[in-house]
Amino acid sequence: MACFRGNWDEFYGEVLLLDERKMTLTAERGIKKSSKVAAILNQVFSHLDVCEVEFFGLRFCNNKQQTHWLDPSKTLSQHRDLVGPPYIFYFGVKFYIEEPSKLKDETTRYQFYLQVRQDVRRGRLPCPPHLRPRLSALMLQGEKKHAQRLFLSLCSSLQMFGVSLFAAYGENQTEYFLGPTPVGVVIYKNKVLVGKYLWQRINKLHFKNETFELRVVGKNGSETSFYFQTSHRSDCKRLWRCCVEHHAFFR
Repeated sequence: MACFRGNWDEFYGEVLLLDERKMTLTAERGIKKSSKVAAILNQVFSHLDVCEVEFFGLRFCNNKQQTHWLDPSKTLSQHRDLVGPPYIFYFGVKFYIEEPSKLKDETTRYQFYLQVRQDVRRGRLPCPPHLRPRLSALMLQGEKKHAQRLFLSLCSSLQMFGVSLFAAYGENQTEYFLGPTPVGVVIYKNKVLVGKYLWQRINKLHFKNETFELRVVGKNGSETSFYFQTSHRSDCKRLWRCCVEHHAFFR
């Protein structure tokens, strides 16, 4: 893999697609460190013939092996944690929806299928033992549209579908895992769901230093704030940003 050094606008990177192909990014293709992320996304969407672009994004790994979503409105150089050259980006579903099997656009549905298939294979989406043989059989029939729809339907019914969890601590240093889903924010304690707050009932998401605040409106109109601590400010900011982006998308 080539590694370029020299002036600011020399650039080499790759986008890893969900079907395991790669897209090469170079200055010759109009991509520079001063380019906006949206320019890269547009090239990817054009390459994949994706029209419903709002569900997808690009991620990168920083030097702490933490994944971050690129902000389409910013330039590459504005992402301070970006590691490279070469710059490696991962294309994928950023906003999962409750029932992806019902997506009408075939290309969008196929990209969702590829993402969820990857989630299952890599263990990001835990599957009960009785369901694994059926999902494996459906993945072997992956190019058949009916098999893709059924696979998505089965996977989207699983509890952890589309869930992004972050470690945090509550009162008495009790460990929790919380994060956004297609319907709201979920909270787990000892792998048991102990809280689920719908997006329409969440009216404030805030962080300061290592403290994350989740404010929820009850059925009687009263407001309750839940506070969680993270190990580092950067972790708190990642949790906050992820929740804010999902809140804006789904509410």
